Amino acid sequence: MDFQIYKNTLREWALEQQPVFIMGPERSGTSLLFQQVSNHPAFCDFSHATVETFCFIKPWMLLEDARPENYEMRVYLGQRNLATFHESIAPIIERNKQLTQQGLSLSYINQSNRHEVWFERRYKHAIRAFFYHSWMNLGEKRLVEKTPAHIRCAEEVMQTFPNAKLLICTRDPAEIIASHKKRYKKEIELGKSPEDPSIAWLAHSTKTYLEYFLNIDKKISSLAQEYGANKVVVPYGQLTNDPKSTLEKAYSFIGVDYFAPSSNNSPDNTQAWDPLLNLAPQQNEVDCSQFLSKEEIELVSSVRPQLKNSWI
Repeated sequence: MDFQIYKNTLREWALEQQPVFIMGPERSGTSLLFQQVSNHPAFCDFSHATVETFCFIKPWMLLEDARPENYEMRVYLGQRNLATFHESIAPIIERNKQLTQQGLSLSYINQSNRHEVWFERRYKHAIRAFFYHSWMNLGEKRLVEKTPAHIRCAEEVMQTFPNAKLLICTRDPAEIIASHKKRYKKEIELGKSPEDPSIAWLAHSTKTYLEYFLNIDKKISSLAQEYGANKVVVPYGQLTNDPKSTLEKAYSFIGVDYFAPSSNNSPDNTQAWDPLLNLAPQQNEVDCSQFLSKEEIELVSSVRPQLKNSWI
């Protein structure tokens, strides 16, 4: 097929889709919410609650041969489908090789020429092709994908899928930080080294986390202005304290019938580091004083009023 025709086909397909993207700060309930939405019969059968494709964060990894850095992308795509996917976007892969040789940045996020990189590298088309092949791999049902960091590129998500629905998770800042520290401790107990770069994201300072939350809060407010009909905030406290009502609202927003909260009954997908992911949403009281110092709690309290959206 002529590649221009293929791009037009992908565009028409993307306009027909209403994929759901779950995003927000890490440790804010994204995996828990994903577990519930992916269990809904209207959605593709993908029960790996911890898989995060990062396809909008690192789209160049979609163009690479199989390697550890794109493993979770391949899980979503289907391992056996990588070659077919790459063949379908061969002109984009070749174009990107040339642009890299010319010195154009691979990353577009946080770049002064963000829009140029995104456009010139044709990331939108590569990502559409990735989800198209994933859609076929997952039974051609409605797609749901969860990568917390995609909140940083929600505009590009909407450019790629204009009818997408964004479920943005939030949580009390102190609880998020405490959850990071708790998860870090658990990872160490499970055998990881404190110097392991794969868990560095769990060991930032409280100040760094708070700065990140403020940036996300600004992003949510910005999205409300431009894509208000396409996004809804799902606070962790509401999801765990009143799952029925919260899920009813979320399902209504994404346009599907209510589906009762369910547990993960597959032994292959149980989570050792976070057993709550194996259960339906339920109350989860966190004693932040076990993980945060008095000074850290006071710092969080001083920043909390600056958050304009619901972080409970």
